[in-house]
Amino acid sequence: MKSIKNSFILIAIVVLSLAPGLALAQSEEVFTLTAERLHSEWEGGLGDAGWRYKSGNDAAWAANDFDDSSWEKLESTRLDPAKLPGEGWNGAAWFRLHVTVDKQLASEIVAIRLVHWGASEIYLDGKLLESFGTVAADSKNTVENGEVERNPRGVPVPFTFGTAGEHIFAVRYSFASIGDLSKGFGAWMANGRFSPGFDINILTARGAIGDSIDNINGFGDYKLFIGILYAFALLHFLLFIFYRLERGNFFYSLFAFSLANGILSNNILNSGRQTAFVSAIFFIVFAFNYAWAFFALQAFLYDAFAPRFSNFFRFSCLLLVVQLVILFAFLRDRITFYTTCVLVIVSLADSLRLVVSAVWQRRDGAWIIAGGVLILAVGISLAIVREFPVFQILQKYAYITDFAFVLGVPVAVSIYLARNFARTNHHLEVRLEQVKELSEKELDQSNRAAALQLEREQEKAQFAIIEAENERRAKELEEARQLQLSMLPKKLPEIPNIEIAAYMKPATEVGGDYYDFHVSTGGTLTVAVGDATGHGLKAGTMVTATKSLFNNLADEADIGVIFKQSSAALKKMNLRGMFMAMAMAKVTDNHLTFSSAGMPSALIYRAEINRVEEIAIKAMPLGSSLAAPYEQYEMTLRAGDCILLMSDGFPEMFNEAGEMLEFAKAKKLLAVTAAKTPQEIIDRFVEVGESWAGQRPPDDDVTFVVLKFKGEVIGEI
Repeated sequence: MKSIKNSFILIAIVVLSLAPGLALAQSEEVFTLTAERLHSEWEGGLGDAGWRYKSGNDAAWAANDFDDSSWEKLESTRLDPAKLPGEGWNGAAWFRLHVTVDKQLASEIVAIRLVHWGASEIYLDGKLLESFGTVAADSKNTVENGEVERNPRGVPVPFTFGTAGEHIFAVRYSFASIGDLSKGFGAWMANGRFSPGFDINILTARGAIGDSIDNINGFGDYKLFIGILYAFALLHFLLFIFYRLERGNFFYSLFAFSLANGILSNNILNSGRQTAFVSAIFFIVFAFNYAWAFFALQAFLYDAFAPRFSNFFRFSCLLLVVQLVILFAFLRDRITFYTTCVLVIVSLADSLRLVVSAVWQRRDGAWIIAGGVLILAVGISLAIVREFPVFQILQKYAYITDFAFVLGVPVAVSIYLARNFARTNHHLEVRLEQVKELSEKELDQSNRAAALQLEREQEKAQFAIIEAENERRAKELEEARQLQLSMLPKKLPEIPNIEIAAYMKPATEVGGDYYDFHVSTGGTLTVAVGDATGHGLKAGTMVTATKSLFNNLADEADIGVIFKQSSAALKKMNLRGMFMAMAMAKVTDNHLTFSSAGMPSALIYRAEINRVEEIAIKAMPLGSSLAAPYEQYEMTLRAGDCILLMSDGFPEMFNEAGEMLEFAKAKKLLAVTAAKTPQEIIDRFVEVGESWAGQRPPDDDVTFVVLKFKGEVIGEI
């Protein structure tokens, strides 16, 4: 008996000791919501507030006085497919929550925010607050029967409790498209975290409005980023279309386009109100485009800085295929995140290797790309670590990641490509300037030779006709050359106290060089050296006309008058772009007058000071302008002074390496040969010219006239 009594005492003690805990547990059946709690830093999450769950779709379960004490209590309103409630899940269910509200909160406007896949109806004390989509009658109903899913995406539903005390939230919820989570489409969606259930928050009206505005503004910022990327993609794709050899433009356009698609699909995924299946597709597009963007960036860097693709690139190709398979197989499972991270890290690491190597090798512009890739690497690192809870503090720096994604590589690559484009244009301009400096004759010869070669290869049947035409043309050119030579003086004038020598060697075709002498009755010696533009018969015609004008006007004392009258006469001939450059000197006793119309400078060796002087007069060639002024230079000659007039054939002579002899060489050569006779001076100039040209045929006529003053007063002829 004593032992039984002791047992009752022990039981009583245990019951008394557990009574407070039981009372506390009973008190926790109803969630308490106070104004102080709502206005604190509490995030308003009601998902773990003690909801009760019942599978089915009975409209009577919304009633305020319905007894839900037998319903299963949930740890969270977001159902875990691997740990479903005892009631199970068949496509539709009810959730109920008892809430106690204090007096301060009874009349305040608050808001409920719901996030889910499927459709729902929210009730407060049996009264419908809001519905999202159409709740399915049972798990067999589908969209064809009128049931429509709608993702509320946190749209705030404002309301007031009205009174203090206990209230009941009831949520009628369905996700009919995945009523069966064990197989098929339902299992695939649930595996991808598109599971049934919902997240629910309660917050102040002001807080709900502020969050909505932030979401709207945030998406507006992304629109600018997306627009910039699409613009970059279109621009560089068009550059590739019009110039296929520049593959870097294609890879970069693919990078910008994929990155824009990834950002756009991610924003639609996070802020759109599409169905779960559409969201799953957007997620696949988002993840694959991000992976593809880094793959395209890697390809661009190989094209810019590497001779060929390496094994790292091939490994990235394999990872891209694996990632796409995993995306469809696992959807939003963590394995998708990890495989995407591996692909991004491999591509980014190889990209960093490429740009660092290019910078180390001092590749042109590599530092620009390196800066963009480093910024992108920082952004990627922040984006990855933010996925882990321990680094949630970095969430407030999310915009650093966004700007790194959008502005890092795109801006750097655009600067790099624009810089290359500008430099290419600059190099092209330089080359064009070099081409312009080549003589018109050389271009004509090259074009003619190319045309003849093409005709010989493509029209062998007409070889005889072409050969005959070539013979006729050669005969015509030879006749023109003989005509040109006949225009030259048959003998040099003999002037006391002046030694004279002259030389002209035509190019392979008929040129336009010309020299002439005239001695007036008063003893004035007039010397003319001319160079007609172009070659061939037109040049010969110009020489003929010039000689006739020289014979008629040489007695005129003023060289400027001779030039003006000759220029007017040639212009009236209307030879279409043909002009005559001319240098003219008049020597009377020991007085020299010189003028030039578009010819190279005259060189005068002054024996008294042992120095060569250059007389440079800039004026338009004859026949180009009626009103062109012609300057005259005058000087007194002394014994040993030597005058050299020449055409541009000597200073503009090219050697086999394409280098020009240049005028300075002529000046130096006269300084060392001025003590010789005029003929010896000319012979030395010819020897130097032939040595310089080597096996290269002459590009232009070469003409020299040398006068050497002996020192005595000039007498009569």
